[in-house]
Amino acid sequence: MARGLPDVRYETYAFDDGPYLGFPTSHDVHGDGAVVVVPAPGHTPGSVIVFVTLPDLRRHVFVGDLVWQREGVDAREERPWLQRSLADHDPGEVREHIVHIAAILARFPEMNLVPAHDARAFAELPRP
Repeated sequence: MARGLPDVRYETYAFDDGPYLGFPTSHDVHGDGAVVVVPAPGHTPGSVIVFVTLPDLRRHVFVGDLVWQREGVDAREERPWLQRSLADHDPGEVREHIVHIAAILARFPEMNLVPAHDARAFAELPRP
């Protein structure tokens, strides 16, 4: 369905920009650190986490479906067993990434955590 949308440009990329915040590999989209993508397989084999730094230096981390709500990282809580067993490709990798993101947020508490299903997090994003 997404490929049928007009005016959408898809590009493939490699994680060849080296370590980033403890992730062993990354992809710096613009080469300036503004948008950095790291591999975070677990929920799906191709899952990623995206770090965004705005011109005013506010930072956001988009974790997709790593957790469904902020509390998943705050409390280091996975989804309930049934959802985890149905939704996650590799629950062990999901757990590792939850702990890793929690450590990053402890180091950078000003960073805004944005899970894909947390309306509160999206409401806090800046608007043009």
